[in-house]
Amino acid sequence: MPIRLLTLSVVLSTAAELHAEEPLPCAIQDTTAPAKEAEFFGAASGGSAVAKFTGVTLGLKLSEFPAELGAPARVRVETGDSKTPSIRVKGWANPGSFRYFARESVSLVGTQVRLTKGLEIVPLGMQNGNLTFEHPVLGTRGEDGNPVKLRGSIPCSKVALAPPGVDAADAPRGVRWYHMRASSLRVFDKPQGTQVVELRMDGHNGKVFFSADLPRSGWLYVTSPGDVTITGWIRSGDVELQPYAEVVNMQLLEPPPLRSPSLALAEPPKTLTATVELPILSKAEAGAPPLGVVEVGATIHGMDVSTEWTSVIPTSLAIMPVDGAGFWVKTASLPKP
Repeated sequence: MPIRLLTLSVVLSTAAELHAEEPLPCAIQDTTAPAKEAEFFGAASGGSAVAKFTGVTLGLKLSEFPAELGAPARVRVETGDSKTPSIRVKGWANPGSFRYFARESVSLVGTQVRLTKGLEIVPLGMQNGNLTFEHPVLGTRGEDGNPVKLRGSIPCSKVALAPPGVDAADAPRGVRWYHMRASSLRVFDKPQGTQVVELRMDGHNGKVFFSADLPRSGWLYVTSPGDVTITGWIRSGDVELQPYAEVVNMQLLEPPPLRSPSLALAEPPKTLTATVELPILSKAEAGAPPLGVVEVGATIHGMDVSTEWTSVIPTSLAIMPVDGAGFWVKTASLPKP
């Protein structure tokens, strides 16, 4: 009988998906606070940074994820959203400059083992429109002494860039609670069926389960809430009935919130509000590579002003040109202060 252990990776795609000719698109749009000092480039590879994020919250869109997200991989970034006029620049950044969260629960092993909604994930790469990731299961210990990691994949449409809140671990009234008798326990898809997962817990970190049913011929259908929610059949002799259970406090699993600093210029120039769309170039010269636009209604500061070109920055200060660079627009197109 084939078995699947917790230490094994989960199959991510069907054979047909793996041989698809055109990869599915992946785009994530949200409001988030990128890592402070994260660099922003004008090209997918090579070259010097043209701007940096300051850690201030802003709207942005991520797309064109590479198959592997390790350095020096970059992801396509477009700042701005549909709610507020802003400086909208397009470029590339390290995928690690952003945090990622599950908008919904995510399957890790079939339907029996699911990552809880709201938890943070660290993407490893992109495959057929899904981000692949690994999750260290709370309370487990692998052969290397570290928590056991399960691999999964999540559609980009179900990824958030800000914490969406963790699901509660509510159980129906009247259920019975059980605790593992030993440090390991096997979960099956049905009585006498195929093993779904084997839990190997660290020391005394035994999982608790609840069930609304009575054991049937030595088998019990259970659910175990936590960072991963496990449902399936276990041998009733592997657990013992508890008069009460200490359920995982899901609030303790909440990822740390995004932190957005409050920034201000020591001597800010007058605020300008764009009355026409202003193309942004990477250099103060005609024909320089375009970076984006200042949208109509966006508020900006004019910094380095010359006869023909002016370097502008957003009043939010969420993204700023690096030293020696600028967001250059035609001076004649700027509104009068």
